[in-house]
Amino acid sequence: AEIKSLRSQVLANELFRNYLYSEDGRHTGIFVELATDEDDSENLYAIYLALERVFEENPGEDIHYIAGFPIIAATLRTVIDRDTKKFFPFVALLAVFFLWLTFRGFIGVAVPMLVVGFSILFTLAIMVIFEVPLNSITSALPVFLISIGVADGIHMFSEYRDNRLEGQPREKAVSLMLEKLALPVTMTSITTAVGFFSLTVSDIIPILTFGIFVAIGTLLAMMLSLVFIPALLMVLPEKKTESAVDSATTTATSSGMHQENFMDRLIQKFLEGLTSWVLSNAKIILLGALIISGFSVYGLLQLKVESNLESYFKADAPFVVANKAMEKMSGSRTINIVIKINEEGEPWKNPENLKLVEDFQKFLSAEQRVKRTFSLVDLIKRISYAFNENRTEFNRLPQTVEILESEETFEENGQIVKRGVKREISGRDLVAQYLVLYENSGGDVLSDVIDSEYRNLNLTVNISSNSTIEEEKLLMRIDEYAAQHFPPQFIMTSAGMVPINVATSTEVVSSQIFSLSGSLLAVLLMLVLIFHSFYRGVMGMIPLAFTVLFNFGIMGYSGVNLDIGTALVSSIVIGIGVDYSIHYLSRMFSEITQGADLQDAIASTVRRSGKAITSNAVTVGFGFLALGVSEFLPLVTL
Repeated sequence: AEIKSLRSQVLANELFRNYLYSEDGRHTGIFVELATDEDDSENLYAIYLALERVFEENPGEDIHYIAGFPIIAATLRTVIDRDTKKFFPFVALLAVFFLWLTFRGFIGVAVPMLVVGFSILFTLAIMVIFEVPLNSITSALPVFLISIGVADGIHMFSEYRDNRLEGQPREKAVSLMLEKLALPVTMTSITTAVGFFSLTVSDIIPILTFGIFVAIGTLLAMMLSLVFIPALLMVLPEKKTESAVDSATTTATSSGMHQENFMDRLIQKFLEGLTSWVLSNAKIILLGALIISGFSVYGLLQLKVESNLESYFKADAPFVVANKAMEKMSGSRTINIVIKINEEGEPWKNPENLKLVEDFQKFLSAEQRVKRTFSLVDLIKRISYAFNENRTEFNRLPQTVEILESEETFEENGQIVKRGVKREISGRDLVAQYLVLYENSGGDVLSDVIDSEYRNLNLTVNISSNSTIEEEKLLMRIDEYAAQHFPPQFIMTSAGMVPINVATSTEVVSSQIFSLSGSLLAVLLMLVLIFHSFYRGVMGMIPLAFTVLFNFGIMGYSGVNLDIGTALVSSIVIGIGVDYSIHYLSRMFSEITQGADLQDAIASTVRRSGKAITSNAVTVGFGFLALGVSEFLPLVTL
């Protein structure tokens, strides 16, 4: 009977209902206030582990969930640790496989992999020196640095091999390789670094640090390629047998470098056939590109921006499971609305001001996604209710002037009589008395809802939502209400996870616009300087711009949201794709300068650079497949 009575009392108390205790009686909550900063991931993770140990040491039939910042920190920490262990070996094996498939020899695999290995090592060392921790995005650095760094090795070793196959001695082959590729390798690396460095316009720290250190790693890979690859090619032994795969299709030259094998010939035949078809159908291809661009623009307009943390993890992640459990209570998302009054004299004790907040809470409670609101208003109403013997009519705010009725005893004509007395009391004074009584009785919630000067009021709004778009609309309606109903001296600020999510979405869009436009402009300028021609620079930019547009169009049609991971797409496309433009156009313009007509120049370019570009693109593409094993879903969609 006592338990039933207690349950009835708890459910009757709107401060507890669906907050500490669910209406169905199946869920209860324990709320722990932390003295740890929200960005102190190490201590938050330690707190999470300590809480888990408590439950392990005290097993029972109940199911427990840990929600809030500790579980977010723990989930991110766990994901980063697992991803870091998986990414490097997976992408390294893929790179080794495709390098071997391309060059069929130890040197062709070892030389590029040594370069990327050292570039990753040096980049991570710089992060350690400057105390930059790995985060959910930078944990993918090895994938990007291997995919980017191996490109220089592919082009340089491919050029060296072609020179050797033409009968050039080793020293001359290395010299010709540097003569042809030193400038393109330098320029492609710088433009790639510029593409990624454009991400530094973002205020989202994981994106900003990712852009900085991929750019640094790219430049390190360039320097190592230009220094170590020629040195390694001069000292590493060349064996006739190292590239022999099938004696019927592979022979060796006196230099020890193999002639074209079956795979080489297959790729070459495909590229030559593709080139012939392109040259014969140029107008049709351009028309098709325009049509695809139109469809891509429409797809781009369907693109949605989401920064919902739950959508970043798999459904069985502890963080996601805990949030779903919180939906049974007061919701998993919180908005802290702080309202400051620019007045002296403890303005939040005035009933008129409190009434404005009460009306505001009624407006909020009518919103579909809002499950609970709590402020100083609710506390005062509850104190009034308790102080007046739990009478329902006193579950309200004091009015500006209250009429208090009491029965007093008088002596009249020698007799004791009782008479009802009415006294006026200021509503402000009554609020002050209630709060003094509350504090003297041991109440400790006051500091959660008001500051010591009674100028800053904290209104907590719990909502149920898994959409940043819906949350943004709610915040807009809140701002509109405040603008229409609050006096000028009221200054409102929204904080908490919901505004953070919305701000992240807004920043994803703005950083995408600025980084995309900045990288396009910077890369165009670089191409113009490289080719000494604005026309040629624009020519190099066209495939990049088309690819970015096409990619965003596909995302829009397939329902892939623009988030913290996919926001990197444009910089990746530009940063990596410009390499292909520079290598292709450098070779083509070189052939034209030497007297070849356009068609012969294109054919020669495909013959000398086509295989390297194709191998590079395939290696990079499959390298990014390593992101598919991540538990952080934005990296998977990336």
